[in-house]
Amino acid sequence: MGVIFSKLKQAETLESFIDDVFNYSAARLIHLTPQDLLQVSKTMTKFELDLDDAYQYTAAEKYDLTIISFDSDFDNTKRKRKTPGEILSELD
Repeated sequence: MGVIFSKLKQAETLESFIDDVFNYSAARLIHLTPQDLLQVSKTMTKFELDLDDAYQYTAAEKYDLTIISFDSDFDNTKRKRKTPGEILSELD
């Protein structure tokens, strides 16, 4: 989101987004260690993912999270993904 709002020159919108997501929702920030980053590189090669997808995949592996994405690149991985629509359907 930061990249998008930056390109659109909407710094205030980015600040509002960050505040909403991290201060007023159940979203939590997680991190990867330098050792985990070595796994990111291996994941890029193993599943032919780009850096940001491999980072998300590695974080999902480390914290046993479900990947929620429109990105079909995750379909070729062990964890797969769920679309936002699938998640919303599960909530009904």
